[in-house]
Amino acid sequence: MKQLDLHGVSHYDVQDVVENWVLMNEPPLKIITGNSDRMKELTHKVLKEHKMQFYMPTHNTGETIVLRW
Repeated sequence: MKQLDLHGVSHYDVQDVVENWVLMNEPPLKIITGNSDRMKELTHKVLKEHKMQFYMPTHNTGETIVLRW
């Protein structure tokens, strides 16, 4: 499973980084957001805009798994 690590990415850049990456790769995908609630919110906003199915594993809420478009 391909993964994108958002550590070091500014909140300002999250929309473009996540959008470009998920649209250029086939699910399933892992996005590592860390524990920042704002980073999770921004990431999930992008995924919802593109009607992607995703979830946060209960064992690690610092990552999001994208299942499909």
